[in-house]
Amino acid sequence: MKKGIFVITLMLLFSAALFAYQLSPLSATYDPSGAGSARVYTITNDSDSPIAIEINAFSRNIDIDGNEYTEDASAYFQIQPRRMIIRPQSSQLVRVQYRGPQTVTREMAYRIISEQIPYSVGASQQESGQMISFLFVYSTSAYVRPTRVVERVSTTAGINDEGKLEVRIENTGSVHQMLNSLSVTVNGNDGSSYVLSEEEMGTISGQNLLAGSVLRIVLDIPEELAAATEFTAVAEYDYSYSA
Repeated sequence: MKKGIFVITLMLLFSAALFAYQLSPLSATYDPSGAGSARVYTITNDSDSPIAIEINAFSRNIDIDGNEYTEDASAYFQIQPRRMIIRPQSSQLVRVQYRGPQTVTREMAYRIISEQIPYSVGASQQESGQMISFLFVYSTSAYVRPTRVVERVSTTAGINDEGKLEVRIENTGSVHQMLNSLSVTVNGNDGSSYVLSEEEMGTISGQNLLAGSVLRIVLDIPEELAAATEFTAVAEYDYSYSA
């Protein structure tokens, strides 16, 4: 997942009408306290009908296979307003303030999610059963800045319990790292080496490796490494943290 990328979820309801809106920013960094702990988002209704929006905060996590999962983080953020109706061709400002722990040694990752919710647009349409046909969900990135920025990723390799080669890439630094243009080389203790293909790396390449997270790549032992009994790995990628 690349920084700033957002997810739009489309859910089909009852009619063919489409009410679209825009949300910005798609990525924001918060300070643990002070003026920088608040950010203002803009929601713009580009349609000719009013829309209803709800905004919520979730903590963001990634498991070892690169699957993201979220948990409710409403206690850590104050969102004003959280629910709103936006008139046609108009905008609404939303203030989001981080209210979580003020001592942050490792960057914390969140999602600020804006969800369009069902909203009838008139008595005549209510009678005919016509409502918003597509509900747009914007999932934005939000990070709480750590006290000190440390960019550090470690890579290990070995044989797992299933007899396969397993490469682990761990973010031991304090901020997220984007594994853009990822290249992974596995070296054997007999002097052999093997560069993983894009297919073998799968979706790991380009992943957002959150602070404290570990990702793994599992593959059959390549013929080039068959004689080795111990392994090391080196990962290279093109990314430098900035906030």
